[in-house]
Amino acid sequence: MAQDDPPSDSATAPVGRFSEESPLQVLVSHRAEGVHVALSGELDGATAPFLVRTLVEVNKTLAGDLVLDIRQLSFIDSTGLSVFVSQQKQLSAKGRKLVIFGPTAMTRRLFQITGLEDVLTIEPLDGSEE
Repeated sequence: MAQDDPPSDSATAPVGRFSEESPLQVLVSHRAEGVHVALSGELDGATAPFLVRTLVEVNKTLAGDLVLDIRQLSFIDSTGLSVFVSQQKQLSAKGRKLVIFGPTAMTRRLFQITGLEDVLTIEPLDGSEE
């Protein structure tokens, strides 16, 4: 590791991004209607704490709705799903909305099996329901 390389430890990674070696990448974009958070890679027990810390920071200044763009997630486990549910509850209590955008067919099936498709607002890429 070069002297100027960022640490790869998720506990010390800055809010909004991980080091290049991380299995989860997070890109936060502030927009007029709210915040768009694009996730890429793996969302699991090891990476979920970083996402939670990022969302805590985002929620401090959130003025609209929160969109979690999950098109680029290659893996999600029950820990990742619980982050979505927790975020839904927190935002709903504040009169805000969480939108899960662009789930893959596999992730969509996971939402169906767990019953979360009835709890979360999920928007497919084409805007239509499957």
